Amino acid sequence: MNPTDARSGPPAGWPKSREWEGSGWLSVTEARATTGVRVTDSPYWGAWWAQALRGVLYVKGIPYQKVVHPPFSDTDPDAQSELRAWTGQTSVPTMVYNDGSALGDIVRNDWLNQLMLAEQIAPEPSLIPGTPELRMKMIGLAHELMSPQGFLWNCRLAGREVSFEGEMSDRQRDVFGGDQLLGGKYSFNGKPGTPLQNAKECLGLLGAQLDENTARFGGPYLVGDTLSALDVYWAYASNSVLILPPDKLPIMRFNRAMYPAMNEALGPACSDRLLEHRDAMFATHLECPVVVD
Repeated sequence: MNPTDARSGPPAGWPKSREWEGSGWLSVTEARATTGVRVTDSPYWGAWWAQALRGVLYVKGIPYQKVVHPPFSDTDPDAQSELRAWTGQTSVPTMVYNDGSALGDIVRNDWLNQLMLAEQIAPEPSLIPGTPELRMKMIGLAHELMSPQGFLWNCRLAGREVSFEGEMSDRQRDVFGGDQLLGGKYSFNGKPGTPLQNAKECLGLLGAQLDENTARFGGPYLVGDTLSALDVYWAYASNSVLILPPDKLPIMRFNRAMYPAMNEALGPACSDRLLEHRDAMFATHLECPVVVD
């Protein structure tokens, strides 16, 4: 029996305003009983690591099933227990692949191993440069965007720095508090500068790379003369600098309200060419409007 044939109702994390039946999403229980590629995500949230992974799969034409990420709960200590049992952790996104063989599920929780798994499933078009020089440069810069203590990591923590002057609710400020949720889970102690300073430094590095690569190859990409995963990752990470308008990024109002202060803080550190690059990637390579449901 297909596990979606006998549903017991929407799982935790599913928007109350949205019909569960016919949505195309799976609960963790349902996802564990299927094969193929499955990706955990939070509907309408706009988690950039998850959107970047879904962008990679889109470019490669890899079909996947979306799995509702069960949110942390103050009142239910077991809210994420099944997710942890399946994936070994509780963050978004996880990519799981099962080709139906006896090997079972292959679970990948970080951006680099997810990219490598996507390359294994669909080698073409490759999103990793073929030469060692460009490959090392692309993976190194992607690390600065996507890895712990990188750009997105620091942007998430910088929400605490900018929220007190931004148009955010008390609850939104609490989310980024030093010992609560994001602040407590991800720490502020990875680099000598503040999270906001670290994010600005990354923008300067990426802008210089775009200028250098344009002078060398003449094309619109960040590394080499073809699309790479770095272009995909920056396209989504750039929302921390200038969020896409609602017609191109239909995330929840709660989430969109978090970005004006962050955009104002980071905007002056980002070159116009980096944002032009982002727009070109969505116009020519990526799904737009961005699919977040």
